[in-house]
Amino acid sequence: MPNATRNPGRSLHGKTRSAAELRRQLDGRDSWLQEIAPTSLFHTLFDSLPGLHFFAKNQRGEIMFLSRSIRERYGLRDDASTVGLTDFDINPHGMAESYVSDDARIYSTGEPMSDRVELWWDAQGVPNWYVVTKLPIWSRRGRIIGVMGVIQEYEGHARFDTPWREIAASVKFIRQHFRKQVSIAALARQAGLSIRQLQRRFRAVLRLTPQEFLIKTRVLAACRALRESDASLSDIASACGFYDQSSFTEHFRRHAGQTPLAYRRQILRCAT
Repeated sequence: MPNATRNPGRSLHGKTRSAAELRRQLDGRDSWLQEIAPTSLFHTLFDSLPGLHFFAKNQRGEIMFLSRSIRERYGLRDDASTVGLTDFDINPHGMAESYVSDDARIYSTGEPMSDRVELWWDAQGVPNWYVVTKLPIWSRRGRIIGVMGVIQEYEGHARFDTPWREIAASVKFIRQHFRKQVSIAALARQAGLSIRQLQRRFRAVLRLTPQEFLIKTRVLAACRALRESDASLSDIASACGFYDQSSFTEHFRRHAGQTPLAYRRQILRCAT
């Protein structure tokens, strides 16, 4: 390891440190950690790791840290502009509710949440699937005082099991073609499964049916369009694959908790 202070050739092999020595070194580490400036904490390493995104929130759900890659995706200028925001400030309502529900489970059980597949924005602003791992943040007094986590793109992730691999092609097809008409029966045939089998696989991995996944993907794309363009609601509905504006409004309200117009007005209020 670079910058090691141990004398060359000296090894720990066969050496037993006393309890007192271990305690002294652990105390030394605690003192050292307390001297670190907030701008030099270890989370800044994530800014140099491509494809890996980091976040940390306090018990009130307020953001304490976001890696630069996440800030860029949400259009946040710098670290200071992120502190104190919540999931509901930067995400569609349905997505934020899902994230907060996961956090509540961690606070309740104290257990980490590993390799959960969730929908998030890719670098082009298109809904995509990511692998999320969340851990509780413990205080020195043994209380959970926050949640931290990492987000990785699902493609190339080596730890997915067989059910995911069986639906990966269908997920990719929906993600790429959600703006057009998508036949669930054709997806099942392409996967070599019956419609019922495909639905079971989707529910096992994503807790959604293929149709629900398609609709949710369209809603999230519409959220992005409402945030970043002044196109009419009917144009956005058509561009995102909805049959008409009425269908768009119905599905949007069901998944985002409000109408598209109300969502757009909320975004405008937050921007002023």
